[in-house]
Amino acid sequence: MHAEHKDWLMCHDCGELQAVVAVSPEHEMVCCVCNNVLHIGYGKWLQSASALAITAALLFLVSQFAPFLTLEIGAQSKTITILDGFWALFERGNWILAAMVITTIFLFPLFEIFAFLYLLIPYNFNRKVPGQSVILRWLVQAQSWSMLEVFLLSVVVASVKMADMAYLKLELGAYALFLLVGVLILAYLKMDRRNIWSWMNPNNYFTQSDQEVVHDCHICQAMVGESIVDSKGECPRCMSAIHKRVPNSLQKSTAFVVASIILYIPANVLPIMTYTSLGITETDTIISGVIALVGAGLYWIALVVFTASVLVPVLKLVILAYLIISVYAGWTTGIKHRTFLYRVIEVVGRWSMVDVFVVTIFTAIVQFGFVYTVEPEAAIIAFGAVVVLTMIAAETFDPRLLWDGLEKQNDK
Repeated sequence: MHAEHKDWLMCHDCGELQAVVAVSPEHEMVCCVCNNVLHIGYGKWLQSASALAITAALLFLVSQFAPFLTLEIGAQSKTITILDGFWALFERGNWILAAMVITTIFLFPLFEIFAFLYLLIPYNFNRKVPGQSVILRWLVQAQSWSMLEVFLLSVVVASVKMADMAYLKLELGAYALFLLVGVLILAYLKMDRRNIWSWMNPNNYFTQSDQEVVHDCHICQAMVGESIVDSKGECPRCMSAIHKRVPNSLQKSTAFVVASIILYIPANVLPIMTYTSLGITETDTIISGVIALVGAGLYWIALVVFTASVLVPVLKLVILAYLIISVYAGWTTGIKHRTFLYRVIEVVGRWSMVDVFVVTIFTAIVQFGFVYTVEPEAAIIAFGAVVVLTMIAAETFDPRLLWDGLEKQNDK
């Protein structure tokens, strides 16, 4: 196997191979075919990214374990941490929902911060340590499943919803979470993953013979010869799985979309929460919750909840179905706009978890016995499953399939 470094990049969305032009460290490179961003300029990034990673570690400890919210109803009060929502769900036997919460607001963010530190601190001293390629590989894959910023939006929504019935006070953990979300976003923007891969292994071009067709590694952006892809099925640089096209991409995406559509019906029809106040019990569905917010004059919060819980899931399902049908039908027009739609659903899908986190917060903090109590209902599990399944459907869909029909037409 021949390995070398080449100043080339392959677009993962359309498969176009193109040379890297000489640009300043602050500029970005965009695909000449589908306008996908191939590389973002970072400038002098290492010291600032390392400082942000250390800051994030400290803020994470404070945000997770310090008091987060205090709710006061009359003479009664209750203070919770972020993790109290997980424990409240776990104690009620809602293990699926509890698993979603602990994974997205604790385990994945914890791994992100650990990965930043494990990669950047040794890099500062030019010392390679075992397992860095595995850690960076998983960091790339785990980024979309860390949802602290979505949880932060849920805190805002829950705070506004509770404003009429009680006094809600933000504690130290809440302020730390606000800062943590900003610091993590900056850390991602500052960290140059392409530079780190080059530091760990400068070779990014692997072939068995000259003039061989190459395929790109979605994780480390290496270019791998077709014969290596066929024989080994993994990237020689980062050891992640690599394929000409994602195996059974359409079948997997179709199955996840159909399952999401089926679950979306009970998610909207069944109640997501039950309120008990002074012996009177009421239930809320997603739609009735939005209507109640509009009735209370909370138009902006109603718009946020409607967008995240109704509009985004429906649009994701419609767009995914549209993309799948277009590949099955072999459509060769409008490929650029379909590729753009695919990028949109990759970004926005996770924000539908807002309602899941709102229910978690209510379940943890609104527990005042006869005075006021909130309990989660079955619909929130179905809704959480819809969010997860549509995210997986987007990940299993291979956008290069959109361009294959055009390539076959050009060959003819």
